[in-house]
Amino acid sequence: MGLGAFWGCFIAGRFPFMEKSTRLVLDRLGFEFVDLDGLTCCPEKSVVKNESELNWLVTAARNLAIAEEAGVDLFSPCNGCVGSLAGAARELGLHRDLREEVNRRLARVGRTYRGAVRVFHLLDLLHDEIGLEYLGKHVTLPLAGLRVAVHAGCHQSRPSVDVNADDPLNPRKFDAIVEAIGAKSVDYETKLMCCGGTQNTAGLVEEGAKLTRDKLAELREVGVDCLCVSCPACFMQYDIQQYGFRREGEEFETPVAYLMELIALSMGIPVEELALGMHRVPMEEAARGWVARAERVTGVLEGVDMVALRKCLECQACSDVCAAHRTDEAYSAFDLMQAIVEGRVEEVLGHEHIWRCLECYECHERCFQRFGMIEPMRALKRLAIERGLAPKAILSGLEAFKKTGKLTKPSKAQRQKLGLPEVSDSGVEELQAVLAEGK
Repeated sequence: MGLGAFWGCFIAGRFPFMEKSTRLVLDRLGFEFVDLDGLTCCPEKSVVKNESELNWLVTAARNLAIAEEAGVDLFSPCNGCVGSLAGAARELGLHRDLREEVNRRLARVGRTYRGAVRVFHLLDLLHDEIGLEYLGKHVTLPLAGLRVAVHAGCHQSRPSVDVNADDPLNPRKFDAIVEAIGAKSVDYETKLMCCGGTQNTAGLVEEGAKLTRDKLAELREVGVDCLCVSCPACFMQYDIQQYGFRREGEEFETPVAYLMELIALSMGIPVEELALGMHRVPMEEAARGWVARAERVTGVLEGVDMVALRKCLECQACSDVCAAHRTDEAYSAFDLMQAIVEGRVEEVLGHEHIWRCLECYECHERCFQRFGMIEPMRALKRLAIERGLAPKAILSGLEAFKKTGKLTKPSKAQRQKLGLPEVSDSGVEELQAVLAEGK
């Protein structure tokens, strides 16, 4: 069964840049979907359902019937749309009398709701249908060092009886996606607190702003690069309210990123294509900085799988078997790896600890991913050598290798004493020729 997109009112009407980044990412992933004609508001439960449950059900059922007629399931980037459509589908599945009444109404326009369509969030599409592994293969620029405060929003996983997508009291899918693109999802106390958007919709602007202000104040203390949302209502609350705070003299300056914008950046999609200038809180310049930092880390550590490296830091199953750590408890390969994923490569290049790694491969053999830390360590060592920051013994050994083809010069006297043949130097010039750069 194919998939249809349900963009909802706010994304299509007020935040088209969210739709743009979503289309760009799904296209890069090779994921196809259809745009359906005739869809209306989901409808919004806090407005329509509070006036008439039947009107809510009829409106939702009509949208679902359109998808059924097209032979597609529905995904939506909007928390409210998913909750409303999935909630209506559940109600109509449980109550035959309601379903019959709804279909009597739909018969007026020649439609029937049969209950055959699935509804799920864009987050679930990425995490469950497309999968983090496949997503990770399309990440060409892991956002190393980016500290992200995830705000999933109330209705992304609640009420769980309707959406049944994630743990309603400890949702993790959003965090996992952020980590899969190389960023760091930062835990914070008000993470699950509502943005206050429903009060704002009811005209209680200042009341809703209190919740918004509390979260932004905490994030300022925690220290994050951006707040990341997956819902247009949450985006509106944090971005537009924050703009209002600034006009009143209260500065937070926390960029509010839509999840698909961050994914797009990690895929190497140019900042210019994302229309970030449509955000009220400036984000375009910050995004260029994030990309530049990621490019520096990716460039200097060519060949290192940054996504796998982050998973390595989460595991640390090999931490107690490191021989170098046994000789010096101050040495921690994981501290070095943490510096890499945070974009602090330059900070550790001149540190002697990168040379403590024995390259014994025990961490590699114990690693469930067969990753270990050998390649990241070698990447650091290679860069240190290039910049002349390696220990003198290493630099001397390299000089001897390039000059003589050997790391040490054989002792003729010792070999003669043992009756061994003389070691020939005939391969040196040939080796120098093949190692020379250019033609």
